[in-house]
Amino acid sequence: MQKPLPKWALGVLSLAGVVLVGSMLLSWIDMGDYSVRGLTLAWDENHWLFLVPLAGAVLAAAAATRSEHTRLAALFAGFVVTGYVLFNLAHSIIHSGLDTWLVLAGAGIMLGSTRGDRAMWRAVGGVAVLAGFFAPWVDWSMWAMLKLNITGNGVANSLWLIPIGGVLGIIAAGNKDGGKLAGIAGAMIYGVIVLTIALVAYYVFGLGAWTALGASATALVIGVLARGALPVVAPVPPAAK
Repeated sequence: MQKPLPKWALGVLSLAGVVLVGSMLLSWIDMGDYSVRGLTLAWDENHWLFLVPLAGAVLAAAAATRSEHTRLAALFAGFVVTGYVLFNLAHSIIHSGLDTWLVLAGAGIMLGSTRGDRAMWRAVGGVAVLAGFFAPWVDWSMWAMLKLNITGNGVANSLWLIPIGGVLGIIAAGNKDGGKLAGIAGAMIYGVIVLTIALVAYYVFGLGAWTALGASATALVIGVLARGALPVVAPVPPAAK
């Protein structure tokens, strides 16, 4: 049997369920003049989105009735949106080309060479980052897209910091005490990539998608971390004299 959730968690989960249902009435894609509501997107393109209001309704009903299955409903609502987003992000990275892997691996090598005399590895990491950025073997490398401003709106301009990070890694290789510089370069590259993904999401997704993601993440955190409510113990009547 699942541990019962405390009252505050039930209240938050009830609200999260209602938000998940209501998010389908809002715009999930919002790119200036182009806007698509969640229900339209679910009906025309991604039928899996119908799981969002379904999970929200189940969660709201379970929390409102204090069902013993509320935690399970919270986990389901969490994985419907948050899990799906993380899965697709991981899937896109895994299926990326060699150029993306070189940038990610190079930054990781630099982060792993911050201690000791690992000058050669810092150089390898820096060269790998530069090779992945310019990638002359692909039609649309990061260099080509940024040079032609294909991404538009300046969203990806921060990616220009990636080759700078690669150069810093090579510079760090020429110094036995360059571990700190290599670490800064590697962290900067990963930070730039995360920032770019966040900016693209900000410009593409509408209020409905963000509210659904927030409600889903809240349900997931509560479902995993919230402690069970303390059992109510009936007072023991005094023994008859």
